[in-house]
Amino acid sequence: MIKAWFLRTFVLISFVFVSAGLSLAQGTTSRITGVVSDSSGAVVAGAKVKITNEGTNASLVTMTADNGSYVFDLIPAGTYSVAVEKGGFKKVVSTKNNILINQPSTVNVSLEVGDVSAIVSVEGTAEQVQTSSSGNFGGTIEQRTIEALPIVGTRGRNPLDILNFQPGVETGANAGGGVHVNGSRDRAFNFTLDGIDINESTSGGSNFTPLRPNPDSIQEFQIVTSGFTAELGRSSGAQVTFVTRSGTNQFRGSVFDYYQTPRLLARGYAANVNRTGKEQFVQHIYGG
Repeated sequence: MIKAWFLRTFVLISFVFVSAGLSLAQGTTSRITGVVSDSSGAVVAGAKVKITNEGTNASLVTMTADNGSYVFDLIPAGTYSVAVEKGGFKKVVSTKNNILINQPSTVNVSLEVGDVSAIVSVEGTAEQVQTSSSGNFGGTIEQRTIEALPIVGTRGRNPLDILNFQPGVETGANAGGGVHVNGSRDRAFNFTLDGIDINESTSGGSNFTPLRPNPDSIQEFQIVTSGFTAELGRSSGAQVTFVTRSGTNQFRGSVFDYYQTPRLLARGYAANVNRTGKEQFVQHIYGG
């Protein structure tokens, strides 16, 4: 009796941990796929394909199928190199392929006849116009964009301000939070951070989450406005997915200080029209 109880308990605990692991992967990964062919266009089966994360040097290996295709599923977003080799052909290495969350990337490779010790290097061959996606239509905001755009508002640095400028997003409504996506309710947002739900648990509002990530800690985030795939869902308006930086093999950090004072600001439009003084607005945002 005790043995049966222990077995049931062990199975239940194992199921909980596996489910938690799967939930953390939802909406935070991507896919690399492609076809390997020769110079005549014929597919090459049995070729070795290796992808390497250029930030961490973590790698995965697979072989092309009979139709020359290969696929790597559930890989973290980042910059990858793709190396393909096969006896009788020159080795091909494609570097600096930027892989975004929830957006499958296609890297097709053409092999040239020659010694495998000879290496053909190419850069950024991932398909620029994505045709292999089955859904998740929207926009992805990358790390460089988050850092470069002026997202300093009256309440600090809020990366969610960038979402207001995405296609299908309308702002300025009189009811609710005033932000609607393709005509949906203003509260029809779903926010996740590294696959974890960070939605407002009460009434909430449009384009709002109680956990506002530091922009410097975000690798990229995505807003999906239509065609949601199974791992997203939940809300009819927009799926907002944040992914934090996972780090690389190099130690890096950053500090910032954003300071606004009337002495450094020009007179605003309203002040010029009404012939009034500058707004007495002072802001000091610092962190790291």
